[in-house]
Amino acid sequence: MGAELAVFDSRPGRAPPERCVRRAGSMRDTSDNLLIMPVVRERPTITDVARLCGVTPATVSRVLNGKKKFSTSEAVRERIVATAQKLGYVPDLSARNLNRRTTHIIGLFASPQTHLAEGINESLLEGIAETLHAGGYDVFFELSALGARSMPSWRFDGAILMQAPKPETVTELDRRRVPYVCVNERVGNPVASVLADDVMGMNHALEHLVQLGHRRIAYANARASYFSHYSVTDRYETLLTGVRERNLELVDGHDSSFSSPSDFLRDAVVEGKATAVITYDHHIATTLTGAAPQLGLRIPEHFSLICFNDVFPIALLPPPLTAVAVSGREMGRIGADLLLNSVVATKPHATREIRVPEDLIVRASTARPSSVST
Repeated sequence: MGAELAVFDSRPGRAPPERCVRRAGSMRDTSDNLLIMPVVRERPTITDVARLCGVTPATVSRVLNGKKKFSTSEAVRERIVATAQKLGYVPDLSARNLNRRTTHIIGLFASPQTHLAEGINESLLEGIAETLHAGGYDVFFELSALGARSMPSWRFDGAILMQAPKPETVTELDRRRVPYVCVNERVGNPVASVLADDVMGMNHALEHLVQLGHRRIAYANARASYFSHYSVTDRYETLLTGVRERNLELVDGHDSSFSSPSDFLRDAVVEGKATAVITYDHHIATTLTGAAPQLGLRIPEHFSLICFNDVFPIALLPPPLTAVAVSGREMGRIGADLLLNSVVATKPHATREIRVPEDLIVRASTARPSSVST
């Protein structure tokens, strides 16, 4: 017997009419002009697809999971796929995983404060997703808050760790022996770490300034609020070495966390007489371009400016900024490739560290210092 739904007229002043009953799946007007609505079905199931196609649920499962080694016609396969799409049915994740040695699912983990469309993260995610999807893998992203459960309860084949994942996540991956790769991060015991070659990038920036004739350099270091990250150390230590090797002068303040753009420019350029500034990242560079006019400074007339990360809106600023660039897409692609190789490997490999080259994109924010150009 089908499900039934009773509707009564509750308008003021009306006596309750007779109970109106209709079976689920139909709708009509009652004598009181009330609509009898069909019962809302729950999510479609594999049994629904099987019944409409005249096959068993097992056949539907095999077709939708892409299994070829069983006997059924192409017409039946097409009918099952079309019916599932029409109903909006998708296989149940946990049920599918129970019957497979592998899940073809990869987890991406990062800090809850990660901005996915900021910096190189957007292109990095594109590289990861393109590679994993091309390999037949689905992807989920875990950004749960601190203190929340560190790991899904269901199985997955591997993981990619981006910036500052929760420590308990790393611990749990190691405990479960889930292979993982770090991309633009260096934590835990990964199969591999794919990092930007910031040593190369900083040397490109210094060499460019030397060729232009700059001898007195200022550095806007990372903000105190930034994540602890390998790039902070790599860029700064390379700066110190590069300045010493090239006999350059480094203006005071390079070892302090960046805070106020106006204070920095006043100390480094107005009083410190730096003719060029290198910034830890594009955020800091953007604030300097906004603060410079307030102090009567013009770029590059009064100081040249180079930043790390060639991302929006660096190329659109007045003037467009010279920037050290790393391909986030390439980092993501390499990381995903290394992870997929590890997932299918029969023997574990020693941890590797891959450095992705950085380029210098020269734009209008760098020029010869005024004392040289005149």
